[in-house]
Amino acid sequence: MQCSFDSRGNSVPTILLLMQQHLYSQGGLHAEGIFRITAENSQELFVRDQLNRGVVPDGVDLHCLAGLIKAWFRELPTGVLDSITPDQVMHCNTEEQCSQLVNILPPTESALLDWAINLMADVVQYEHYNKMNSRNIAMVFAPNMTQMADP
Repeated sequence: MQCSFDSRGNSVPTILLLMQQHLYSQGGLHAEGIFRITAENSQELFVRDQLNRGVVPDGVDLHCLAGLIKAWFRELPTGVLDSITPDQVMHCNTEEQCSQLVNILPPTESALLDWAINLMADVVQYEHYNKMNSRNIAMVFAPNMTQMADP
């Protein structure tokens, strides 16, 4: 899998950066319900095929693109957060404890989590347009970050 560096120096799959760049340049941060609203399945198959060729097609529905970003994480063999036990998460009550927990992630998972958190932070900055506050974006993104059963 080809990787590139994001603006924070994280090595992440180039396809994620392509989708993010297209989402931002096409006004996805202003799209109401971005990452919450589901696009039509028929377009998703076409866009997946194009993305597998390294191309983000023009005119792609922004909700389709957002859904494919979530799907990329969901379809990983193991979730980004799977090296952290549910018990560790349940005992994480402060920002400092959460930061320590993130520091035990393997480098690849840490880079992916950092990228995803910054993507979500960008979405929340435009909450007045997209109606996606931190709680909303966390609710729609979190299930895609782990393969673990709900504790």
